[in-house]
Amino acid sequence: MSAFLHRSALALAFVLAACGGDSKTAPKTAEKKVEAKAETKEDAGEADKAGKKPRPRAPASEKSRVADPKGRTIVIGSLNGDLAATKAALKTAGAIDDAGKWTGGDLVVVQLGNQFGPSKDEKATLALLDDLAAQAQAAGGALYRLTGENEILNVALNFKDIVHAQGFKDYAKEKSEDPRVESLPANQRGRAAVFASGGAAAKKLSEQKLVLVAGDSVFAHAGLLGEHVQKGIDNINDEGTKWMLGEIAMMPDMLAAPGPARTPRLRGNEPACEVVEQVVTDLAVKRLVIARPAAEKIDAVMCDGKLVRVGAAAGDASGPAEVLEISGDAVKFVPVAK
Repeated sequence: MSAFLHRSALALAFVLAACGGDSKTAPKTAEKKVEAKAETKEDAGEADKAGKKPRPRAPASEKSRVADPKGRTIVIGSLNGDLAATKAALKTAGAIDDAGKWTGGDLVVVQLGNQFGPSKDEKATLALLDDLAAQAQAAGGALYRLTGENEILNVALNFKDIVHAQGFKDYAKEKSEDPRVESLPANQRGRAAVFASGGAAAKKLSEQKLVLVAGDSVFAHAGLLGEHVQKGIDNINDEGTKWMLGEIAMMPDMLAAPGPARTPRLRGNEPACEVVEQVVTDLAVKRLVIARPAAEKIDAVMCDGKLVRVGAAAGDASGPAEVLEISGDAVKFVPVAK
């Protein structure tokens, strides 16, 4: 009998139900459900009988955890400085009204990095996010922005293909005697003066995390691997902060290609699901949520729902614009209203 119960327990899985949120704040649109497997109470009971204990949380991960969301969490992918796409995504989420003011109450918004990008509206987009973050906090909600590859490249003063001409003009009056700045073309020096590590924009970026844990989800721009968890995501976040503040001269390895904002290992159609499984287990969460690369067509959900990849706010090669909504165990994609 016990063997039968054990087999039955292991066979159980649940389908994540779609949750529409508050109909007063979130528009009604067609939705795409995300399915995932999760441990049932019976599974936990069988583990207890077998003398197994839940795995402890990974070390050096507590500072990267924020307060558990009280209600819905909305995840928005890369913005690339696109003001119109940013506003549309936030309105679909029920986060803002037509005037761009916060209406989300205790809603939590997680933006997956690449706020910067080749758009003439980049500066206005950043100003909107700054304003909304303050409004959200005052209302009992939150707007968290992760550090993506474009933010890192800006601080590294590598502006190629990721900055619109207006993005240089916006900072043209800024001055610096930093030799890193003086070595650049004249039209780039103003921007470089504020984005070089230790500059005003870099100091602001230092407040963002490369990896964030909220509730049952861990978020990063490109991915999270076993070596990142072993190093300690708190340590990775701290290194990013120190480099952007100018306290570390050389870019840490975890902000380069091997790190959470730039690793390619979980971004294609054959991600290392065994890595995802280990990461979510070690961090005691249910899913890893990352940004989907825009240039190629890939699946949004893989690894039995434990890897979820969110497209750019304006849409990408894999499909039209959408946001991810998490409410308790319910996870779904919601198309951005036009």
